[in-house]
Amino acid sequence: MNLREHLDSDYAKLRALKPKALMQYRMTLERWKEHLGREPEPTDLDGLAVQAFLSGRRAQVSTATVVKDRTHICALWGHLARRRVVDQFPVLPPMRAPKRIPRAYRIEEVSKIIRACLDHPGHVCGLPGGFYFASLARSCFETAERVGAHLAARWRDVDLEGRTITFVAEGRKGAIRDIQRPFSAGQAEWLAKIQRRPGDLVWPWDEGRNRACLWYEFKKICAVAGVTGKGFHGFRKSNASYLTLRAGLTEASKQLDHYSTQITLENYVDPSIAKPEHNALDFLPPLDLGDDSAA
Repeated sequence: MNLREHLDSDYAKLRALKPKALMQYRMTLERWKEHLGREPEPTDLDGLAVQAFLSGRRAQVSTATVVKDRTHICALWGHLARRRVVDQFPVLPPMRAPKRIPRAYRIEEVSKIIRACLDHPGHVCGLPGGFYFASLARSCFETAERVGAHLAARWRDVDLEGRTITFVAEGRKGAIRDIQRPFSAGQAEWLAKIQRRPGDLVWPWDEGRNRACLWYEFKKICAVAGVTGKGFHGFRKSNASYLTLRAGLTEASKQLDHYSTQITLENYVDPSIAKPEHNALDFLPPLDLGDDSAA
């Protein structure tokens, strides 16, 4: 069996990979297939061969993406080594993605995106495309929950009258606990237009259609809106940034359900939105450069 077949037949099942994670693994193998000109095989799990692929990727995409590809390959490699399909465990030099300053959608960009969503043509699983994408984007912004949890939400988790949505643990990253978040009156009106039976998904996706197309559709919506796309995750960062600005970092961290404010600050708070009251320069003594120079 090639690596894709090993992924689908046992690794994904044993690791209980969620659809998005499985899609990401498949994308890594697809890129490796393009590099090799054929499907990757267990015999390709060799340090030099994998490094050649990763080096080629570094010339094309961000280091963070290459690190993710490396993680996927090493996970599969370790799995096959434990099952004795291959003789050796992963031996690769360490690689870390550089920490970037978080960048969120500003409120005017959020507004443009949601307006463009409302104009989106067609249907998704029989639901009007405009209200589908607009309500999904608005909920990601208002609740700050990940899009994966949204795609797992069912109508029994939505209280239109009380204007709350519950994201159950099983659909959330980490699957540790449920969270409940409020949403606006305007969002309640939009949700009412796409409401279905209690057991149905709130935001379903067409069977047989690659789930990755959802992200491609959203990227096109951002282009129509004239906004640089930051994915659905950009809404989570927006919520955290504006909450930090107006309510403080602790409240933002609670909203994102983080166990540490440091995680929120380092990964989600856009400093161009949540500008600090002071910076280091405010506490430095002035320079003495003489009468002819500006201090």
